[in-house]
Amino acid sequence: MAKKIYEMLLGTRARALVTGALLFSAVSGADYYLRNEISVDIFYFLPIFVLTWRGSRGWGLAAAAAGVLVWITDERLFLPGFQDQFNVVLWNAVVRLSFFSLLVLLLNELKVIITRERAVSKLKSAMIHTVSHEFNNSLTGLSAGLFLLKEMDPEGGAAAKGRIYSSMESSLHNLTIYVKSILNEARMEEGRFKIERHPVALRELAAAAVEPMRELLDQKGIELETSMPQTPVMVSGDREALALVISNLIGNAVKYTRRDGSITVSIEAPAASGGKVIFSVEDSGIGISLDDMKKITAGFYRTEEGQMQAAGFGMGLKICNDLLELHGSRLEISSEKGKGSRFFFELPALLRPAE
Repeated sequence: MAKKIYEMLLGTRARALVTGALLFSAVSGADYYLRNEISVDIFYFLPIFVLTWRGSRGWGLAAAAAGVLVWITDERLFLPGFQDQFNVVLWNAVVRLSFFSLLVLLLNELKVIITRERAVSKLKSAMIHTVSHEFNNSLTGLSAGLFLLKEMDPEGGAAAKGRIYSSMESSLHNLTIYVKSILNEARMEEGRFKIERHPVALRELAAAAVEPMRELLDQKGIELETSMPQTPVMVSGDREALALVISNLIGNAVKYTRRDGSITVSIEAPAASGGKVIFSVEDSGIGISLDDMKKITAGFYRTEEGQMQAAGFGMGLKICNDLLELHGSRLEISSEKGKGSRFFFELPALLRPAE
């Protein structure tokens, strides 16, 4: 019953506006007819609450100002010696307006917090669902692979074994990256994630990230090119964190590149010792608009095209950017909608590559 009444009076913003207006009329009417005999100022809070909570901060402030104007009008009509006490009336009006406005601002802030928490809660539920789905898919793939290994015809089985191993390795790789991303995001939010710097060769990390993707690359007919110095270029960083960044970037490129597309993974060595190493992943995928580029590294945001292309909830690039910021760098994006994307970052080189 209560829910039906709520839906009838406040179910939509339009209904809330009508209900707030009716409440305001009732309170101001009572204020007028009771004159100065009984104070009903506190009841202006009812329409202010309705209009702020179900409408907007602007509606609430408008109701607060209207309530003060009604009170001043009543004082002018019914207060003996209004002109002589105008300063007192004006001061009381300022106090009322300040009180009502403060209520509006506090209510609006509370509404924003609750809305944000609901969104986070919904996102966490979606995350759990997605993780469960990914676990299930990966485990199904591993289970099928193991079954085929057991049932496989021993004659000429080497090629079949290779494909099965590659499929299982890809499933394990994707599942590992997924779990690490979630765990690292939680640790960073709690301030518990610390990087341990060691000399790292980005070329080795890129090779390790590409290998498990071979089967999917072949399935989609994607051409993968690499452009890297023959001599490893060393940087100072956390090996596991940078491996996660590179795996995410390459995995995203494979995920959002259409069939028969192309991906280029490159490492640009610095021209002089002590310069910057540039690691980049460029694809011929769906691309990103300028507006979306400003949002995707903030976390939990996916473009409409991205949602249609592949499953997920927009956490990977945020984690990449957060991990790079711990290294004193950041994730840069160069893209145009429908024309592919380039994701890259810079890190200081430890050693100049041999000539």
